[in-house]
Amino acid sequence: LTALDKIEGVDVAGYFPGTEFYYMMHTKKPPTDDIHFRKAMAWAMDYKIVVEKLFPGSIQSRGPVPQTLPGADPRVFQYYRNLDKAILELKQSKYYAELDKYLVTVHWCAEVPDEEKVALLFMSNMADIGINVKVVKVPWMSMIEEMATMETSPNIVTIFDSAHYPEAGSLLESRYKSESAATWEQNEWLLDTELDTMINDSVKTIDRGERFAKYVEIQRYITDLCPTLFLFDQVEKHAYHATYVDWPAARGEVIPVMGYNF
Repeated sequence: LTALDKIEGVDVAGYFPGTEFYYMMHTKKPPTDDIHFRKAMAWAMDYKIVVEKLFPGSIQSRGPVPQTLPGADPRVFQYYRNLDKAILELKQSKYYAELDKYLVTVHWCAEVPDEEKVALLFMSNMADIGINVKVVKVPWMSMIEEMATMETSPNIVTIFDSAHYPEAGSLLESRYKSESAATWEQNEWLLDTELDTMINDSVKTIDRGERFAKYVEIQRYITDLCPTLFLFDQVEKHAYHATYVDWPAARGEVIPVMGYNF
């Protein structure tokens, strides 16, 4: 992109398409079935390194919905690296006394090599609080296959996901409803009937303000459960011939739906 940007008439545009990078934590498999264990990992992760060094230009995610999506909550709780808080949470976990007996397995997508950098950083960060991590490179089709059952799903699966229509409700449905368990969009295995009811109620609410208020409540409910590491909202950068191409996304007029900016 740097070389392309030097060509006369060519510009590089960066925009946020409504894509978030998640670490989906299996909430029904030891040791990630323990909420304090999950929160300890959330506090131990170095998000700053991820967005400044590994995926520069991206921003740390705030909850389960990218901030460019209508209905995203700009004030939902956001974790940051704090080892003291991580240790406090870990001490409340039922696994704290025998951490050496448990291995957290992270499967990253072989077709997206940059994911390995995040996985290795995660492994290093978790070692700082005594959590052992195994990083595994897995082809995409194998990831889909293993997430088809609760037993074969690993502790953590990495995923980029985007909205299917431009509202927070799209990702809340496709990522966290019980119907999405056993698919590539949910390794968390939440199976939370209360959450299902909240999501169903929100997406059928006609009034926009009321619907968005319900989205906010759902985002905070999910964040409180800490089923996922919300790592970053992805920035996309593309070179284009600015002298004759009028590209709305380059002006900031982004359609936050998967694949719609081309």
